[in-house]
Amino acid sequence: MYRNKTACSLAATALLAAVISVANCHGTGSRIYAPGKETVTVDTPEKAYAIWQQKRVKGRTLVLFDSYPHMRGRFNYRGEPQLERSNLVEFSIFSNVIRKIYFIVPDTAWEEFLQKDTTKVIKAIPQLKKGVSLYNLNGMPMIATTPSSLPHLSEQALVYINGSVFDPVEAQHLLTERGITGDITVIYQDNRK
Repeated sequence: MYRNKTACSLAATALLAAVISVANCHGTGSRIYAPGKETVTVDTPEKAYAIWQQKRVKGRTLVLFDSYPHMRGRFNYRGEPQLERSNLVEFSIFSNVIRKIYFIVPDTAWEEFLQKDTTKVIKAIPQLKKGVSLYNLNGMPMIATTPSSLPHLSEQALVYINGSVFDPVEAQHLLTERGITGDITVIYQDNRK
């Protein structure tokens, strides 16, 4: 009787290990990284997507130094979604460029960010002093955190820095401090006056 329970337990454990292994291999196998490292400055958000497309990156984590409205979701598409100035992140999700997002909120704006009507917190992330999982209409894992709470990431990330929201030099210094590497860093500088 005990042999059967032991055998069943071992079989269940082996099956679980196999499922986790296959899922992990599939997850990492479907990620495509750019060769080398590159920092590019663009004058419109859409050009960031063009760079990601040119490098053929897929299934990536995005470290997003920008303002939050990127993730409101859109209901006004007719037919296939089109890339527009206001939907870089969403369009990149639809195109399987991005699979996870770390949205960076300035430390000084954290409490205000949490009070916004557009901020839909699912739950706090206990490992981060300031970090929450956010609901978004795209179903994408999105973690909002501050520079002081940004964790180390074990994989190379895509990095997008809006120069009117974050100082690009400070953002890049933060990534270096945290040991976060990126194969493509895009700095958006809106040159319109």
